[in-house]
Order: sequence, then structure tokens, then C-alpha cells
Amino acid sequence: MEADKILREMEKNSGEVCNPLIVTSKIMPEWIPRQAEEGKFVMSLPDIPPKYKQLIMISVAAALQNKQCAEYFIKVGKHMGLTDKEIGEAVLTARFAMASTVFSNVESGFEALIQ
Repeated sequence: MEADKILREMEKNSGEVCNPLIVTSKIMPEWIPRQAEEGKFVMSLPDIPPKYKQLIMISVAAALQNKQCAEYFIKVGKHMGLTDKEIGEAVLTARFAMASTVFSNVESGFEALIQ
């Protein structure tokens, strides 16, 4: 399938297409079908409902501090029917996980302080 057709299908299914995919399609259009296939594969796996997968994507994008992807995943989540509270809770969960890593990052330094 052509990249442009795939991008139109993505827009229809999710409400919009993120700009990095649009730009990439101009440079490497052959990559777009693979990206679409990988997305369909991940969403088709049976053990985690798509709603939770979208919340995971929002959390990961927030934790990685990728504003553009976080905004896109939030918009897609709203299009899927996620509530504002669910999205907010996913972001707070990411914040908690990130804050917890601060202690891990200084563990050896703290150990040096207490010895």
C-alpha cells in the first residue's frame, strides 16, 4: 500500500497523523507500511486492551519528555474515548515512575554519604 494511502487511513482511524510520519513519508515512503504494520501488530496482541496500550504510549512519551508524541498520543486517546481523568492518571503514573528513578540514580552517592 502506498504511504499516502496509509497515512489517510491512519488519520481516519485515529483522528490525525503525527507530523514526523508525514515528513518521514516524504524521505522514506517505504518505511510507512512497516510502521503501520507494527502498530496494527501491537494493538492486535490480546493480553492488554487497546485503551491501556494507548495510556502506556502516553505515559512513555511523557516520561521520555517527547512533547510532540505525548500530545499526539493524547489526541489519539481522546479519539479512542479515553477520559481526561484516565489520561491525567497515566501522566501522573509516569511522573511517579520518573521521580522514583531519581533515588536509583543517586544510590551509590548516598551509600558513600552513609559510610
